[in-house]
Amino acid sequence: MVQEFDFTQRNIDLDKIFQRLDGEGYFDEIKRKYRDPATVYCYRVLTGQQLACKTIKLAAFRHLNDLKRSTEGNFPYYYDLDKCRNICNFARMCPDVSQNKPIPLMIWQQAILCLSQGWRTKEDKQKRFERCMVSVARTNGKSYLLNILILYAYLVEASDQFNADLCYLAPVDKQSKKSWRYIKQTFNSLQSMPGFRKLIKDQNIAINDDVLKSTKTQNQILRMTAGSAQLDAFHFLFATVDEYGDENFNSDVISKVTSGQVQTSNRQTFFISTAYSNPKVPMYSDVRRLTKVMEKDSNRTEDSTLALIWQQDDQDEVENPETWVKSNPLLDLPAKHDTLLKGLISERDSKLEDGTLNDFINRNLNMWLQTAKDKYLKLEDIQKSVVSDFEIDNQDCYVGFDLSHASDDTAYSFVFPHLNGEQKKYFILQHSFVPLARADNSIIVKEKQDGINYSNAEKLGFCDISQNSYGLIDEDFVGRWFLDFVNDHHLRVKAFIYDPYQASAITDWLDNNMPEVPFITLKQGTVSLSSPTVFLRNQFIAGNIEMLADPILQTCLANAVTVANPYGIKIDRTALTSKIDCADATIDAMSQALFYFENPNHGLKEDKKNPFNGMSNEEVNEFFTSDHFSF
Repeated sequence: MVQEFDFTQRNIDLDKIFQRLDGEGYFDEIKRKYRDPATVYCYRVLTGQQLACKTIKLAAFRHLNDLKRSTEGNFPYYYDLDKCRNICNFARMCPDVSQNKPIPLMIWQQAILCLSQGWRTKEDKQKRFERCMVSVARTNGKSYLLNILILYAYLVEASDQFNADLCYLAPVDKQSKKSWRYIKQTFNSLQSMPGFRKLIKDQNIAINDDVLKSTKTQNQILRMTAGSAQLDAFHFLFATVDEYGDENFNSDVISKVTSGQVQTSNRQTFFISTAYSNPKVPMYSDVRRLTKVMEKDSNRTEDSTLALIWQQDDQDEVENPETWVKSNPLLDLPAKHDTLLKGLISERDSKLEDGTLNDFINRNLNMWLQTAKDKYLKLEDIQKSVVSDFEIDNQDCYVGFDLSHASDDTAYSFVFPHLNGEQKKYFILQHSFVPLARADNSIIVKEKQDGINYSNAEKLGFCDISQNSYGLIDEDFVGRWFLDFVNDHHLRVKAFIYDPYQASAITDWLDNNMPEVPFITLKQGTVSLSSPTVFLRNQFIAGNIEMLADPILQTCLANAVTVANPYGIKIDRTALTSKIDCADATIDAMSQALFYFENPNHGLKEDKKNPFNGMSNEEVNEFFTSDHFSF
């Protein structure tokens, strides 16, 4: 019987679970039946014989448990050892580009080949994994694997087909030309071997600077870039996307590749890349999503996607070179170990000296970190704040408001101070209103401009997209939404804080409809903003911030950079389209929320004529219904 686990639970430890299962003989049948490199590698990872990061351990456990599932009959996939042998035998004939001769692949490299090609669908024996993502640090042989995969797909898998299109896709032309030289080198080497010489001659296959093509079958491999205009004209049997983390590979480019494959049998797209510094690219979202999928072993929503991510588990491991094999698996090759490790340590020390250590962590340890020195928050601090739920009903809160100007979003941010045991916490919830007037009244254009999937965010309840014919934000709707939200959840709004610039109409209307709530203006200079800006960042670092998996809030916080003058700091955006609106609103709210645990009415103007100033509606009601009066 297959057992399933949720490794997001605090009391469920992957290493301990595997040790227990293995000790109970849970995998004994799998051990006897499968001796291929991928399965052996997974055992080494999970038994501790091979030092590996969490994401590789998750992928290893998923493979072994899927093998267990495949023996029970109702699992739609099986693992074909013949396919594993075929790709590994082909790889033995392919030359390493730096030595121009075949060299034995390491077991982790063979595991990539076996996992991507060995898993098949029981129904039609086609490839299970339509999308494969491999992420590893720089200089770990990605090009070698890429050459093997694309030429295997062409010379072996497509050898009996006609008019099959394959492609090598790079971010820009210069990069594609460099990697295409390696593909040509590998092809020319295979052409000299008797087994392939006949096939290449019979099919009249030739290669030039842009295409490898057979005049007999019309099968072809195209050299293309992210900017290639004809991408959506093809139905690729196999595509490799090199340096997937590059910002040139936006969701529109990737969609052009994958959308044409929907009717192609045995299709596969291979995404290969190192981590980049920009979290707005599709690869970063894929890494996070697929990691979450693997953490929940029972989650089968991505069963046609393979994710193999070699990375460090913690950026503090930059001080421990003995752990760098997690992101640089080539370190396990004796012939490469000393030279590679010496180079990595030298690069680290150099980056440490010139203040760009994050560059090293990002590219050489394969961790997604923003490398700009003035970034407001680190990605890991934003990520660790995400919680699955928070009960906001009947809670005290502070509200920040940022009104839209031009293409900006309008945003409310609610900050809920609360205690978790004795620990002071702040839960943040935002809601944005998205204009389309400066985006041709198109949500597709707007999403591309801002790098935010507003359509999905709206489905999740984090925003409202403009519905009027002009694409403008309806301030009446914005005002009514706020009143309804506060009333529906019975929120106790301690203060409403806003930038007064051009906001008087809507804030005056809200003030008139909420006379019990103090409305406070906050100038947007460093003198006013520095304290809450620093406080919010420190709370993120300390792990005291909580928020939902809101793509708008996460993107705004990730986009924010700091600007400074002699009076303090505040946040700014990196570019006009880099949204930070709800981050601005959050800092506005935090300007009052930071005092909550010491003095919740700090800074609120007192109405000396009102004896109940500072008291909530409930407190006023209690006063009048209590026994203070004797008559």
